Amino acid sequence: MIEALRGPFRLRVIYGSVDAEPRVIEPHGLLLGHRSYLVARQPARGEAILNFRMDRLHSAEVLDESFAFVSGFALNDYAAQSFGVYQDPAQYGEVIWRFAPEAAGRAAEFRFHPTQVLESQEDGGLIVRFRAAGWLEMAWHLYQWGDKVDVIAPAGLKALIEGHRRPDFDALP
Repeated sequence: MIEALRGPFRLRVIYGSVDAEPRVIEPHGLLLGHRSYLVARQPARGEAILNFRMDRLHSAEVLDESFAFVSGFALNDYAAQSFGVYQDPAQYGEVIWRFAPEAAGRAAEFRFHPTQVLESQEDGGLIVRFRAAGWLEMAWHLYQWGDKVDVIAPAGLKALIEGHRRPDFDALP
């Protein structure tokens, strides 16, 4: 795999189920997180950059075929489109969280996202803004803040965490 990334060389992979048809992909990088993904283009499916879960790659053979990286592609910029590592273009957009005054100091110490903007509020609360996708990973993270954080936007994330905010956590993350 490293040889393919360094080359760069195409990979022939078996992905998904062990009896899946082989596919040829062009690796552009790795995203490491809760799950690890190989970031690659699959020319047979078009120009889009895709994420392939590493745990679903059953085999990978480095081919003696070089390729050119997608023009203008930067892994850091690509990774910043998501909150964690999962990418869903339909979810990409402005994210606004409001932390209660009692959690604001702790939240101000966090780097939730590389593009975040922090705004202190008159009541001692804290607004955190950034642009990303990955609502499920956001929900998992927000759960540990209990009822000390409100989702202002997007509406889909707000609906996802509705009913899962707990007042009984004795400590903040």
